Amino acid sequence: MRYSCIYKQLKPPIRMSFVKATLKLLIIAIILQSVSCGAVVGEDNKINVGVFNYEPLSVIHENGTISGQHIDMMESIALKQGWELEYIPSTWEKNLENLNTGIVDIVLAVPYSSEMDENYMLTKEILSTDWGVVYTYYGSNIISLQDLQGKKIAVCKNDYFYKSFNSSIKDSINNYHFIETEGYINVLELVDSKEVDAGIVSKLHAEIYAPNYKVKKISFVISPNDIVFAMSPTAKEEFRIAIEESIQEIQEEKESTNSLNTWESPEWLRFSVSIGGGAFLLLVILSIILKNKVEEKTEELNSKNIELENEIKERKLAEEKLKKYFIELKNSNELKDLFTDILRHDLINPATVIKGYIESLIEEEDNQQKVVALQTIERNNNNLIGMIDNAARLAKLESIEELEFHRTNIKDIINDVIRTLKPKLDESNMEIEFDFHGQYMANTNSIIEDVFSNIISNSLKYAPGNSKIKISIDKNDHMDWKIKIADSGDGISDESKEHIFDRFKRADKKNIKGSGLGLAIVKRIVDLHEGSVGVEDNPEGKGTIFWVCLKMA
Repeated sequence: MRYSCIYKQLKPPIRMSFVKATLKLLIIAIILQSVSCGAVVGEDNKINVGVFNYEPLSVIHENGTISGQHIDMMESIALKQGWELEYIPSTWEKNLENLNTGIVDIVLAVPYSSEMDENYMLTKEILSTDWGVVYTYYGSNIISLQDLQGKKIAVCKNDYFYKSFNSSIKDSINNYHFIETEGYINVLELVDSKEVDAGIVSKLHAEIYAPNYKVKKISFVISPNDIVFAMSPTAKEEFRIAIEESIQEIQEEKESTNSLNTWESPEWLRFSVSIGGGAFLLLVILSIILKNKVEEKTEELNSKNIELENEIKERKLAEEKLKKYFIELKNSNELKDLFTDILRHDLINPATVIKGYIESLIEEEDNQQKVVALQTIERNNNNLIGMIDNAARLAKLESIEELEFHRTNIKDIINDVIRTLKPKLDESNMEIEFDFHGQYMANTNSIIEDVFSNIISNSLKYAPGNSKIKISIDKNDHMDWKIKIADSGDGISDESKEHIFDRFKRADKKNIKGSGLGLAIVKRIVDLHEGSVGVEDNPEGKGTIFWVCLKMA
């Protein structure tokens, strides 16, 4: 700010000299900085980058040029590391094949999946988040997924979200007619011209281009995914570390810029500017002495007037953005309530009807092979009912701000849960060690029972048969009741512990089905009780300890 004010006070000829000197120093500093960059790859510092069309992250133009948000990020990484990049454009499938055969070193804009994580080395830093969205034209009667049956749906050929959606419905009797196109723009054009009934596009692409067309979005989300970079599982460790550190630095710089709205010059630039500081300061002092006092006061007054005008404009823009955000938030809440109602009523009813018919068929069927098939359908239908129920419950809990509490004994709540789970305990030949006779009073709502029911049920799922689950209640340093549920299962990795209470996140447990919402519901209920919940390794050996802290009454 100080140098800005001084610069305004300089005469035009002196200003031009000031600018030329500064530019010379900047050019010298940039050259020195680029020379000092080291490489962590081969001697030629060459990196082969696999890219495919995924607007706006990566775009392959007709003239062969490459652009996009992730291209810009990779260019920044290469500049920091001193690498030479060669882009190899191809399809999604061919890029993965090239990564396996070593033709490319890294593939950009890769949707995360457990399968990808097993087969490739993925960046831990999340670069973007994307999902498929469905658009229809104004005036259509399409408002849900069910309305798409029998309709023509435009899709982008080889699109990840198209393939994911098609895969999810391929075993059903639903009737969808897909019209394949070369790109998302073609999809939006077909929907706008009403040549098709709807179209599937990427959320990131739609944010940029959908406003240019007369289309509207329906409340349906396809395969939400984090977007990362993929490297070969045999890639050099220093290459992976260089990519990770560079991404983290770029994101930290971006966050710093967004939060402070200021730019802090890098160390090399400050050092370079300080070299010529004495000469610049001398010019500034001579210029200030020669300034006429009247002109100085006039300039100061004009500057303050401009600052005041800019401040008024910024406040008006802030007010407009705040109003827009309020309207968007209100619409989002209304859409969330609508989605919750659909979960509770429109989705659970057909699943319940299916359950009744399956149970009747199992009772009447004599063919053992058909019985096994019907039991598989029944098991998956029950999982679907549980997922719908958990999603509706979590949505309802998210809308609750306060609960009504009553003074209750935690021991009685846990005993009620154990009695409810007695058939499952007997079936697995498992035992729960919990024999407390004191008063453990806390202010709770009746839904706190779901917390212990969910955690103990998880222990039953993951612990081996004929084992024991131990439950204890103690006081902690904050005068809270700390309830621990310990099992002797396979345990949970440290990486999974960080996200186990997030929505749709589960520890890597094979042959165990679930929606990934159970522990998210636990976390929300405990938060409403102003308590805390966590997970740690069982110090007695294998297994896990889940703990819940509740305020004493």
